[in-house]
Amino acid sequence: EDLIPREEMVVTVSHGGYIKRVPLATYRAQRRGGKGRSGMALKGDEDSVTRLFVANTHTPVLFFSSRGIVYKEKVWRLPLATPQSRGKALVNMLPLEKGERITSILPLPNDEEAAEALNVMFATTRGTVRRNKLSDFVQVNRNGKIAMKFEDGSDDAILSVATCSEDDDVLLTTAKGQCIRFPVTDIRVFAGRSSTGVRGIALGAGDHVISMTILGHTEATPGER
Repeated sequence: EDLIPREEMVVTVSHGGYIKRVPLATYRAQRRGGKGRSGMALKGDEDSVTRLFVANTHTPVLFFSSRGIVYKEKVWRLPLATPQSRGKALVNMLPLEKGERITSILPLPNDEEAAEALNVMFATTRGTVRRNKLSDFVQVNRNGKIAMKFEDGSDDAILSVATCSEDDDVLLTTAKGQCIRFPVTDIRVFAGRSSTGVRGIALGAGDHVISMTILGHTEATPGER
């Protein structure tokens, strides 16, 4: 690993479960009016790019699955490809079970001291949230480890995972247009990884959570609101 040069990579993930990395130097800055360039080949009209981030080749990346398992890979282990290619299927890289899919991807900070001060916030499709220390997920073996427990027969799944500090707020949004915002500190830090968490939002019939966003906390006067 010491022989791998430190280089900035653009990591792209598609809805169909394909992933790749492209050197950031491949893309050049364009002026206003530039038409851009192809970033990823997609399989038909049903696929789309769901995640794109820039990370160093030595950055660890956590992959959270619908089954509540977390896997870990360094960026340099991801398939190196051209902007025109589709990349490699995650099912061929990670030991996923049948029907299991990656639902959230979280690049970790390279600075270990900064990581110590951060928490990880989980959100599930059924409106559950949970907060853990980021250090709980630094050591992940090849076969993965439990990130979150779900009850047998439950249709719940991990929707989103994000790093946060105690100065942030959490915004949950549902498919039917409901949303809620609350401080990170409203959720206590859970000691274990096998707990289910607490309710983050009450859902109506047929509703489910579609997104979680971490916001910087800001105090506003009634007049400003």
